[in-house]
Amino acid sequence: MLRILLLVSQALVVVLAGYNLVVAAWGLRDQAAIRRGTRRRLLRIVIPAHNEGAVIGRLLADLADQDYPAQHVRVVVLADRCTDDTVAAAGSIEVVERTDGADGKGAALAWYLEHWPLAIDESIVVLDADNRLDETFLTGVADALDNGFDAAQAYVDTSNPDASWLTTASALSYWASNRMVQLARHNLGWAPDLGGTGTAFAPTASWVLEYESGALTEDSEQVARLVLSDRRIAWLHGVRVYDQKPASMGVAMRQRARWMSGKRSVARTYRSKLLREAVRKRSWGPVDVVIRQSQPGRSFMVGVSGILAVAAWFWDQLWPWWVWAIIVIVQIAAPLLFLMRDRVPGRYLWRYPLLVVFGLLWLPVRFMSARVRGWYHTPHD
Repeated sequence: MLRILLLVSQALVVVLAGYNLVVAAWGLRDQAAIRRGTRRRLLRIVIPAHNEGAVIGRLLADLADQDYPAQHVRVVVLADRCTDDTVAAAGSIEVVERTDGADGKGAALAWYLEHWPLAIDESIVVLDADNRLDETFLTGVADALDNGFDAAQAYVDTSNPDASWLTTASALSYWASNRMVQLARHNLGWAPDLGGTGTAFAPTASWVLEYESGALTEDSEQVARLVLSDRRIAWLHGVRVYDQKPASMGVAMRQRARWMSGKRSVARTYRSKLLREAVRKRSWGPVDVVIRQSQPGRSFMVGVSGILAVAAWFWDQLWPWWVWAIIVIVQIAAPLLFLMRDRVPGRYLWRYPLLVVFGLLWLPVRFMSARVRGWYHTPHD
């Protein structure tokens, strides 16, 4: 019995790692150009902000410099139970204040749309208060919606990659995943992940924001609900939103623990529904969503493979150590190919070992996440 369990466990690790690498190969191809839209789509930009007075001004300045027609844009700061100067920092921008209610961005957005619903022909764009934008951001997401996509996710980049070794490693992780996970799914016609910021919803999909379930990762839940409703999500590899990453270990660990806990919760809720949808549509796309939301992260898989390589050296009940060593090397080296494909500057490629260390640090976070019970607001400066 033990031998069978070991065989099945090892095979599962290899199959999962192999699946991720095979699917990632579709990310080596560049994204097909999205045609220019009408540039007349009504966009409501909503910025949920909890004590973001120190950073929100830069985002509002970037929004003022967009090349999208200003008469079609409405910017709203959703000041969520703020105790700082967020409202004052918004200046002349429209501000809506929420003084009580459940924690979390999903709860705040659902409350806002209940009281200030969208017009029938109005699309919504959600941004975090610490974001920075290129001037073409709004035209990029509007063009995707004009071309028939129900939702669009911009490339989430890092605004502070040099702030600490943690932010450098985080940037490398995002840069690799944006091709290996996001662009690969788009090129396959499957649903990419939503990032919680830099996300746009057409009137055909904005209803997912009106539902507040208490999920700690509302973006993961939105993907599941859109896929179940046959809605199409675009990944925009050339449209960037710059997000501030935690520079301290404590903040980064608490943020990651919430993400891991939230994804597991969403997977448990929607797994069976997505699998039934896959059978009904005879499509692998919903199955892929289940796999992404249920599986451990890439770093966890590398860690498990490394443990098995060491254990195999001493225990002949496992596959040979050199088999596991090859599996570890392939998993560690593969992201480098995608980083080079996106022409990541050499000064960051030389720091690639930081990404390996960064990944191993999340092994204990995986277990910490089991104790997460509530929302954690990531502080910005």
